[in-house]
Amino acid sequence: MDFLINENQLRLILTESDKSSFRQSLGKMNVFTQNLVNRVKKKFGLNLKLLSTWGTSVGGLVLPLDNFIKTGNFQLDENQTALVLLGVISIIYFDNKNLIKKILPKIKEEKIEKEFEYVLEKGLHLRRAFVQFLLSLDISLRSITELLSYSFLIPIILDIQNLVRGSADLETSVENILERLVISGFVLVAYEGLHEILKKVANRLK
Repeated sequence: MDFLINENQLRLILTESDKSSFRQSLGKMNVFTQNLVNRVKKKFGLNLKLLSTWGTSVGGLVLPLDNFIKTGNFQLDENQTALVLLGVISIIYFDNKNLIKKILPKIKEEKIEKEFEYVLEKGLHLRRAFVQFLLSLDISLRSITELLSYSFLIPIILDIQNLVRGSADLETSVENILERLVISGFVLVAYEGLHEILKKVANRLK
């Protein structure tokens, strides 16, 4: 049996699909961070709940670094990888001395200081590139912490680019993307700031 749908129904299906895709991507970032925190707590006895508070933003930074470890010549097991990633994020995202003091001794115990330093170098490079990109947009945010709170955009930048380039109305595209990010429930930044950044990112990508 054939089922026919009209143009409006098709548009609705595609829109809902895009919303689902954004939610899945943001959810993946959040879950990935939570899993890292839980793994390190279970294996090494470290309580790093502070990192999980900003799960999606942290995930935006650590997912590319996790991929870097997986595709590189590293001899790390899953627990060591989690420890390295959280050690790196405690420096490049939070610069939190208390967190660093908890994690570094465990890294030394595991004898993975060199791997940690190598991933940290890549993490600092990623942070610098992302911050410079945002600053080049002439946005009102200036502190590193504020800027990095938008790092959940890193893994979905190509999705944003595809939506922007596939639309003739830039403003409508921005509003649609903004709505999808907010509806996801995983974004913990101010609406106004996100709107400003998305609009300028969309202009750049267009």
